[in-house]
Amino acid sequence: MRRLGLVATSVLILATAAEVRADAALFVFGGASTGGNITVLSDPSFDLQTAFENSPIFGARVGSYGFPFGFEGTIAYSRANLTGGVFGGAPEVTSNVFYAEANLLVIVLPGPVGPFVTGGFGLHYFDFNIADFASLDKSKFGYNFGGGVLFNVARVGLRFDVRDHVTTFGLGDFGLGFVGGLIGLADSDARIHNVEVSFGVGLRF
Repeated sequence: MRRLGLVATSVLILATAAEVRADAALFVFGGASTGGNITVLSDPSFDLQTAFENSPIFGARVGSYGFPFGFEGTIAYSRANLTGGVFGGAPEVTSNVFYAEANLLVIVLPGPVGPFVTGGFGLHYFDFNIADFASLDKSKFGYNFGGGVLFNVARVGLRFDVRDHVTTFGLGDFGLGFVGGLIGLADSDARIHNVEVSFGVGLRF
């Protein structure tokens, strides 16, 4: 009876070790970014309202994945036009958006199909180009949250992600803080939500 108990305990320990063992993996991904709105002037008569257009997004993720936790870093790029206007009209504006983020994953189920939720933070870099004659570069700390599913097939990994990349902007970020103070407008911050929907392919090692 004692021998049977030892065998059962050994099997349980081995199974637990196999489940918590983390595999490193490198993924490349592509998808779409649904544009978020920017409103940084609070007076209804002088709203600065614009939005990122929907655009492609692509990048890479590398990390360590086990049950129930995973850790990863992401580098992503998206190029989108801005729509809307400032004080009734604005020239065409394009933007290059880069994300460099670190995330914690909570993997809900062990096994070859692992749904997960995730959250993290990092540096969001925006390069605004106004009608090819002026530009504004801005780096901001931001955060992201979302979820997805990891699929493990031998040494190949597949994944599906939905993430909201959130960045906060204010009048000062656009060089308008002093002007806003002169005309009595509050420097209210706006949170930009650029939502990523992507599919990735990777190798586990």
